[in-house]
Amino acid sequence: MALQSLQITATIAMRAREVSRPSKEQQEAADRRPLRDEVPKRDAKRKGQP
Repeated sequence: MALQSLQITATIAMRAREVSRPSKEQQEAADRRPLRDEVPKRDAKRKGQP
């Protein structure tokens, strides 16, 4: 019975989507940062040297 009050309407879903979207500044900063795969691993350098 209590679960019926937790139904998500289209309006609530759109609001949640809007809130979770990063701001323009955050998006630009993320675009400037290299992707995780593009960054060389720090541990790889250390393991090669005894």
